[in-house]
Amino acid sequence: MVNTAGMGVAGLLSPFTGWLIDRIGTKGIYLTGISLLVISYLIYGVAHSWTIIIAMIAWWLGGTTSIHSCATVCANSLKNKDRATGMSLCETLAQGLLGIVGPMVGAYLVTSFGGVNVEGIRPLFLFSLLITVGTFFLILTQLSNERWEKEVREDLIFLEIFSRFSSRERI
Repeated sequence: MVNTAGMGVAGLLSPFTGWLIDRIGTKGIYLTGISLLVISYLIYGVAHSWTIIIAMIAWWLGGTTSIHSCATVCANSLKNKDRATGMSLCETLAQGLLGIVGPMVGAYLVTSFGGVNVEGIRPLFLFSLLITVGTFFLILTQLSNERWEKEVREDLIFLEIFSRFSSRERI
């Protein structure tokens, strides 16, 4: 039920992420997503009751916002011929390598802090909080505020229809 609430809110707001990236910039939205993840891990680390719902919503919003921003950085930073390779490498490291190492580190931490119970699991969230804060500062200091502008072909009818639709003009 709690997971469904988080997914629902993120699902409703996620389509606006691209729009926000276009208007505010990739770095600002990326940092917002990571900040939401920091908030979620902090709440998870100290939660004792219903506040876990807030943490789950923050986690889903932060995760989807970060993923959209990361994909935008990859898509705009790499040449067309290297884009698929670069994005695949990023996904391999993020999901593949960390997907293997993460559970092993998690099992070690849970075992070290008393097993599968509240006090044994709580350090996982605090550990995630530290890593996510580190990621925040890495993005803050290393990602530029560059805004990518590309030529848009005016002969694409879809773009003309969409621009009229979004400006509320009749075709």
